[in-house]
Amino acid sequence: MHSPAYFLESLNFLDWWLLAMVLGIADVFVLRGWLVVTAVAAGIVGFLLMLFPQIDWPSQLGGFAVIAVAGIAMRLLRGAKSTASIASAVPVIQEPTMNNFYDFEIKTIDGQTKSLRDFKGKAVLVVNVASECGLTPQYAGLEKLQREFEDRSFTVLGLPCNQFGQQEPGTETQIKQFCSLNYDVTFPLTGKIEVNGSGTHPLYAWLKKETGGADIQWNFEKFLIGKDGRIVKRYSPKTVPEDQQLRADLQAAL
Repeated sequence: MHSPAYFLESLNFLDWWLLAMVLGIADVFVLRGWLVVTAVAAGIVGFLLMLFPQIDWPSQLGGFAVIAVAGIAMRLLRGAKSTASIASAVPVIQEPTMNNFYDFEIKTIDGQTKSLRDFKGKAVLVVNVASECGLTPQYAGLEKLQREFEDRSFTVLGLPCNQFGQQEPGTETQIKQFCSLNYDVTFPLTGKIEVNGSGTHPLYAWLKKETGGADIQWNFEKFLIGKDGRIVKRYSPKTVPEDQQLRADLQAAL
């Protein structure tokens, strides 16, 4: 029975080249590039041993370890530089941060793009409206609020939505005519939007996020926006425009 020392002392360049081949093949299935470094180190030791067969086995092992460690260190350094280079080459795209009512745009009911910055300095009651809903008579109370407080930098903003019971099926022109003929609406209306789901308008995504994240329940849910563009309060669809708390909140925001 031969001792391990016997085998170590009998190492020759063919043994080291065989080790290099085994490590190279193993790398294909295991570490994908890392065992190649040690395979190269074994190959170098084998080449040196072919030139200088008198090199003893401790020196062979020591040389293998030094070459392998140096190769691994160089690979790590090269990888770090490559990652840094790629990171510096890729432009950093910063998404605009929407933190304020004034950061958004809407389409008016006439199809024009309107920045909500146009309402800066006003308190705004944002309402998703519908023409064929049991709550549609709230239009009368909303218009009353508009006329009572518009001289104090206030406006209602109506946003037609057809997501609840398909109760806003008409075109923007039909909606505008309905509101004018039936409720003499003077406050601004937008084009039809979505307030829930994958098509949620960015404004409503922000309104919901800032008030707990819950979906809009139904037509005529309300958000009171202060003159600083921040949300004052969210109200359920059943909170009518004549509600005393809503009116008190509104007057405090003016």
